[in-house]
Amino acid sequence: DAAGLARGSVAVAAETLRTVTDLTASFLASHPDVSFRLYQSPAPVMSAQLQAGQVDLCLASQALPGASISAEDLVTEEVLLGVPRSHRLAQRRRARIGDLATEPFVTTRPGYWQRALTDQLFAPLGHPPVIACEGDEPYAIRGLISAGVGIGLLPAMARHTARPPVGWLHLDAPGCQRTLRIAWRRDAYLSTAARQFRDFAVSHFARQPAAD
Repeated sequence: DAAGLARGSVAVAAETLRTVTDLTASFLASHPDVSFRLYQSPAPVMSAQLQAGQVDLCLASQALPGASISAEDLVTEEVLLGVPRSHRLAQRRRARIGDLATEPFVTTRPGYWQRALTDQLFAPLGHPPVIACEGDEPYAIRGLISAGVGIGLLPAMARHTARPPVGWLHLDAPGCQRTLRIAWRRDAYLSTAARQFRDFAVSHFARQPAAD
């Protein structure tokens, strides 16, 4: 760490590496000699990695347990319903959870925010959602929805890209949003490179355009 940003290194865990792709590219454009170790992890694994000192920072959409963990919000956004373009709801602007009781969902395995929110939204119905596909790559959800496998929850920022094509609906349900945070251990040493990357992440997301 004596070299500061000249030869620094940063270890980061995220729910999907898609979250850190543009972020690390922008950071490396100004600090090309910083090295990165990147991990894709669900929230429980991410928390364990942080506590064990395997990573410096985590990008998470769920609160990570631990008395020594600090976090700063990066972005809070609405979570939308994505449906295939040929779906019966594709021409609508809004839907209720009751409209989706028998619909097949494409989502992640337990431990990721999409699954936690899906289960939370279905809890008032008294039965779980119908899961057509579950996996460990949140970024794959949109492609599977577009292919017609099912419907699913997508963050509003996904609307900034046109492909793969899906229909977008607002859900009339309380708490249908997610907050992406950057987390670190306040009782552990954070290198110069890691601190700079943390601050860069905050400013990077502050510059992102708002979703329509």
